[in-house]
Amino acid sequence: MDKLIFRNTYWNYYKQMEQDFFSYSPYCEIDEHNGNAFSVRYLQLYLSICSEIDTICKRFCKLLDAGLQSDRCGIMDYIPILNRAYPTIAREKVELINYKYHEVQPWRSIESGEAPEWWRRYNAVKHHRDEIEGDKVNYRYANQENVLNALCALYVLVEYWATQNFAMDKQETQNAIMLLFKSPKLRLTYWNFYEIFMGEWFNTKRFHEYLEKETVS
Repeated sequence: MDKLIFRNTYWNYYKQMEQDFFSYSPYCEIDEHNGNAFSVRYLQLYLSICSEIDTICKRFCKLLDAGLQSDRCGIMDYIPILNRAYPTIAREKVELINYKYHEVQPWRSIESGEAPEWWRRYNAVKHHRDEIEGDKVNYRYANQENVLNALCALYVLVEYWATQNFAMDKQETQNAIMLLFKSPKLRLTYWNFYEIFMGEWFNTKRFHEYLEKETVS
């Protein structure tokens, strides 16, 4: 896929959703104590982010496994494909830049073949918004914590899809294209080692060594 098509079709949409999330901070500070804070804005963003996750998973997983029946697939079809192709996805941690917030590991549960909790809550919000689950109505699960987890999950997906498209040469050590798809707000903790020379290059060779090491282990 051409980098301009990828940027215009997927990356710019991701950036807009990321910008929207962080723009709410003056009204509801991004803080672990505000994890249960919910609003119509969070609801709107939650639905948009998770819909985009489904869209990208469908396209990405079809690229990774041509046998995927993309006309009738869902999260439980994507999980084994992602695990086979990239076992590292489940272990990726996301840092919030310039925020005191714990690292987010949005895809952790897929390592054991389970859908993430934030995805399960999304489905409840989408299909059964007015029903009560646990001690609250489902629409209240459109909260800061779930939206942030979903946003981080989407960022991980976009970064992996970008590497699949633009960082295929395992011997390449200087890749400038990958730096076009770097968030100013989120950082993949384990990827710091692959972004070198003051952030001007992405070390593709080192990144593939990381992938292969995790696949073997």
